[in-house]
Amino acid sequence: MSDDAGFEPTDRSEYELVRAANVIVPMPPLRKARICGGVALLGSLAAPVVATLPVGVRDAAFSGPPLATPLAVAAVALAGTVAAGLAGLGLVALHRRLARGPEPTDDAVWSFLAIEDALTGIGFVTGGLGVALGLSLLASGHWGVDALDALRRNGIEPYASVSTLPVTPRLTSAVALAVGLAVLAATVVDGA
Repeated sequence: MSDDAGFEPTDRSEYELVRAANVIVPMPPLRKARICGGVALLGSLAAPVVATLPVGVRDAAFSGPPLATPLAVAAVALAGTVAAGLAGLGLVALHRRLARGPEPTDDAVWSFLAIEDALTGIGFVTGGLGVALGLSLLASGHWGVDALDALRRNGIEPYASVSTLPVTPRLTSAVALAVGLAVLAATVVDGA
């Protein structure tokens, strides 16, 4: 319940009441969109993380320039970035539809709640995990060649080059910067 002395549940629409009782993450869609934009923007750290790898790691793990090498882990970070960005833009669109009106009918309320929860899951879970996992593995070289050897003994190759999927750390950073800023701009332009 709100701390506002003038708050009355009757002041809220039926949709807002149902949403407050049933949505998985109790935040307004625009706030969720901003978080998704922030997650997408974090993906832009891929290139700086790889650019600052120690020389010994670069020599041991890369045959060419690290920023221009297609990496599977960069593709994971890119997938997380895109998932977070698309979910954020979807949440902005949902917010705008609800603000524009008319208020959803009884059956449509549940559809809107399902869409909001699905977009939240895609942005927070798929996007967040993809970006976190991708950046963590890209940064693993900062702990030295011994750390890379330990990861390899456990079946993890953080700098595996994938020629069939030309996703480089530089591309991941560029896309993440564009997507993250687009989502954040969409939430600001909305005026809320």
